[in-house]
Amino acid sequence: MTEIRVLVQLCEELSDDRLLAALGSALDGSGLNVSPVDPGRLRRFARRWLDAKTAELWERARATQTYRIWAETAGPEQVIEADDLATALLRKGVPGEIAAPAAVAMHRDEVARAPVYDVAFSCAERQTEYVQLAVSAVRATGLCVFFEKEMTYEWWGKNFIVEGRRVYGRSARYFVPFFSEEYLSEPRPRDALEWAMSAAVERGDDYILPVVVGDVSVPANLLGPNIGYLRADEHSPEQLAAALRAKVAASRASDVEPRDIGVIVRGVRGSQ
Repeated sequence: MTEIRVLVQLCEELSDDRLLAALGSALDGSGLNVSPVDPGRLRRFARRWLDAKTAELWERARATQTYRIWAETAGPEQVIEADDLATALLRKGVPGEIAAPAAVAMHRDEVARAPVYDVAFSCAERQTEYVQLAVSAVRATGLCVFFEKEMTYEWWGKNFIVEGRRVYGRSARYFVPFFSEEYLSEPRPRDALEWAMSAAVERGDDYILPVVVGDVSVPANLLGPNIGYLRADEHSPEQLAAALRAKVAASRASDVEPRDIGVIVRGVRGSQ
């Protein structure tokens, strides 16, 4: 397995564009019709190929003992290292020249999607003033908060729908939607909620912490009858902040201290 680790180390030194170009070259060497003399086309092909094959590659990797050992010992927000991912792919028949750049690219994607916010807020335009007070109160407790309506300059020139989906789907510890009549009718909040609901399938029911604004009836497919929620008119921004601070503290306390996966995997390899 030393050779694959060397290949991974070489790939880790590459920029994203050069990494994808290397992946495209490896695929071209496998018989795919991509010209290695056209770097621009090569990068575009590699990116499309990786996007199309990611699910298949993850399925292969997760079926290996290497990945299972990592999953059993890793913390909730830990990302598997590229060399262990490449080893898993190699054991599933993926050639090293493809496994190495693919693993590094996949690892970078996972790191980019790892949670960076404690809480992500989502509301309709009409509730902005109240939610902004809640944002300030939560930040005063020391938590890291995402609020889309503050991202004017950060998302300048970017696809704000895609950027929002990335946060609501993966980059927050908790998602807090403020359900109102406007929230249920405006397309942007509904899109955020749909992505958060998809993430909740993997991350658990309490990923979404609903707050109901006013006398609104939330459809059962969005908020089931057994899902607990808070009412905005019964809780001040400071009370919401305190409740969220307790939620995040409990979540952090339950995190498993990650073990040294390199030592564990090496031990398993030595026993094989």
